Amino acid sequence: MELQVSSLDFGYFTKNVLKNISFTARSGEVFGIVGPNGSGKTTLLKCLRMALVPKRGKIKLDGEDITKWDRTEIAKYFGVVPQNTNISFPFTVLEIVMMGRIPHLGRMQSEGKEDIEIVKRAMKLTAISDLYYRYASNLSGGEVQRVIIARALAQQPKILLLDEPTSNLDINHQFETMKLIRYLAKKENMIVVIISHDLNLSMRYCDNLLLLDGGKVFSAGRPEDVLTSENIRKVYGVEARIDYNTAIKSNQITLIDVVE
Repeated sequence: MELQVSSLDFGYFTKNVLKNISFTARSGEVFGIVGPNGSGKTTLLKCLRMALVPKRGKIKLDGEDITKWDRTEIAKYFGVVPQNTNISFPFTVLEIVMMGRIPHLGRMQSEGKEDIEIVKRAMKLTAISDLYYRYASNLSGGEVQRVIIARALAQQPKILLLDEPTSNLDINHQFETMKLIRYLAKKENMIVVIISHDLNLSMRYCDNLLLLDGGKVFSAGRPEDVLTSENIRKVYGVEARIDYNTAIKSNQITLIDVVE
């Protein structure tokens, strides 16, 4: 399966936010979107699921234009993990994950055995089966993040969109989350699109990257080709050194100082 974006523009009134964005994300890969604050990353993610309607361009899933789909149809294909999810209501983990089944239920229809099995599998995939009846408001940040990912998986989406899923997490939970995301892409054959501010995690766990700057594509391709010292200097205004780390079998970025 392929998610194809071509010549996409988006703006608010007279302000252009995204300009001529084109890329393709495929099943079985983690596609990362990186760039400075204000470069249009979250706006692009919202356009992909039609929460924002592009002014121009096409968004196609296996050649079919999704801009003509209704919200229920989009929700069946796109699972979303938003940034900084705050759960203040007294819902149990099971209740939250079950919310992912809503797009598949008819009006006034209750969950059936199949829905329960799908939810159980989503919880197993995200290693939260032991949290079944715990209240989400009592969970740690890493646990909450896995609950929200499980809710998205309960939709049985073909595409998983995640907006900075490792922000505000402890280091160990960052690695756990990225490993889970990569597992979902590889073993569940999903299209995974992730926004990240962490360049080293993006270098290590993403298969392809889109580097945005000022609402435009500055670079796109393999992580080692996108996150170069020159590109980091031009886009982020920071001097960086890139070395291959044999322990993690990936390039590693050392940020040195701001460009004078």
